[in-house]
Amino acid sequence: MKVAHNSGERPTQTLARPINDTDIPVVLASRLGIKFAPVDIQHRVDNISKQFTGAGWKNLPQELIDEILGYLRGDLLALKTCSLTCKHLFGATRPLIHRRLVCLGSIPEPVEPKRPLFSRRKKDPGVFEQLIDKDRFGVLRYTQHLTLKPSNMSSCPRYNTGDIREYLPHLRSITELHTLTLVDFYVPPFTPVFNKYFGMFTNTLRHLDIRHPDGVYRALLYIISQFPLLEDLTIISPPDQPFPHPGHSIPAIRQSPPLRGKLVLAKARSGELSDGLATFPGGLNFRSLALSWCEHPQALLAACGRTTTSISYLFRSGDDVSESNSSAQVDIAM
Repeated sequence: MKVAHNSGERPTQTLARPINDTDIPVVLASRLGIKFAPVDIQHRVDNISKQFTGAGWKNLPQELIDEILGYLRGDLLALKTCSLTCKHLFGATRPLIHRRLVCLGSIPEPVEPKRPLFSRRKKDPGVFEQLIDKDRFGVLRYTQHLTLKPSNMSSCPRYNTGDIREYLPHLRSITELHTLTLVDFYVPPFTPVFNKYFGMFTNTLRHLDIRHPDGVYRALLYIISQFPLLEDLTIISPPDQPFPHPGHSIPAIRQSPPLRGKLVLAKARSGELSDGLATFPGGLNFRSLALSWCEHPQALLAACGRTTTSISYLFRSGDDVSESNSSAQVDIAM
């Protein structure tokens, strides 16, 4: 900037370059002694992004978060994608991702080649390897639906007490179980030691699903009676042997759960099971009945007559009577 002096004229300033509109605030701020701090654009962008990811979710009430994530219930891939978004969503989706656990039985051990004398032997993962991994990561407290069934490659087609005795400490880590599904269980050996194997579920279980049990119907009835909060019951292909096997004592049934939800009974080839349910000490209070290929249900219908509001006869021959809705059904409103 240069200053020119002429006779009879006031001194004027000559600028090296013209003043732009953006320079006016800077010139005024310099004359007023105001200092501008540098603007961190990236910091502002990060703050805006947080409002739509982690920080925004923190400000939402838990009821609204549960309502939003409820639309993704059952879509495991979408839930896993949400869990990778931010730390808050990772914690919110864990209970939904680990809600159901299916434990398969052990597979036959393969023949291993001869190994050196001092080599380390690989430990057999044994039964319920997935159960052990879940317990190691501390997510069994989210499990609400547990399914125990043999693997398709299992050498033993039926579960016995010895098959799960070693893994009872891991099962006791499940504290909020709502539904228990037992597939291909040999029931009589579990009756004298019920509290040891299933006593940890008696305070939370609401739905018992038993499929293809082996043994006698009296042992099955005793297992059902030991869950004091049981409301829904599913039995598929129950045993039809009317007398207990020698060597397995079955205690007398002295209590009865509420049984006020839904009963699904399929492939009952004899009336012993339905007759035994009808004689429970506390009676039956089912509001809904779903029968499929069930013979001799007269005593069962009579026992539920005062509380049942709907009866469905499902024309299904598979094991999906409690989950699939693809087959035809006849509803009888009471």
